[in-house]
Amino acid sequence: MKKFTLNILTIILLCSCDNSRWETINGNGINDDPKTIDNVIYFENENNGLVGGYTLVKDKNAKTEDGFVLVPTLFLTNDCGKNWKEVKFDPNLRASVDNAYLHGDTLICQLDSLILFSTDKGNRFQTINNSLKRNKIVDHYFKANIYNIKDHDFLFNEKKYYIKERYQNDIAIVIVCYGEKTLTDYYFVSFDKGNTWTFLQDLFGDNRARYLFEDKFLYCYAFPFGLQRLKLK
Repeated sequence: MKKFTLNILTIILLCSCDNSRWETINGNGINDDPKTIDNVIYFENENNGLVGGYTLVKDKNAKTEDGFVLVPTLFLTNDCGKNWKEVKFDPNLRASVDNAYLHGDTLICQLDSLILFSTDKGNRFQTINNSLKRNKIVDHYFKANIYNIKDHDFLFNEKKYYIKERYQNDIAIVIVCYGEKTLTDYYFVSFDKGNTWTFLQDLFGDNRARYLFEDKFLYCYAFPFGLQRLKLK
């Protein structure tokens, strides 16, 4: 299964080379141990960002059949993916990082119903236990810029597509569509609230988390190869 996944990611990267708007940034600091860190991605500017999810580890006290448990996994970069630093969570935590937010030294993470708040980029965390405050943090900081859409028709150059996902902020909208080729995602961008669209790229389909930064890039991460970003202009 691992070999199959690596082959698929290799195809993705090969499709991201010649005549492509995708750029792959090979970085240091993330080891090759099996992990899922394409569940969460956030960038506060072109350089400062994070990727995360979980790592499966063996635990003799695990109540699962295979003896593996999820532990939260998160990496930070301040040079657009050239180098990464791992955030050290409490080793007793058993959950995936579901959402994360970064601004300066402030780092906020959501693990299931648990909210962790740090003012020093994760060196020390405090747990937000108050349910009202926790809900306000979720609503304010983890307001998704992704909208899942099921089979919404989209017509471009007289060809019919079906919208799979939409990423939106105040200055750009990116949609990811199904089209005539199977296992293929088609990317389109609009800078005028959807009145006109530009075709960006088609690419082997995947379900990685993506993050739309202003009107410049759509970011995602391909473990273990590196950060990828789609140029929007």
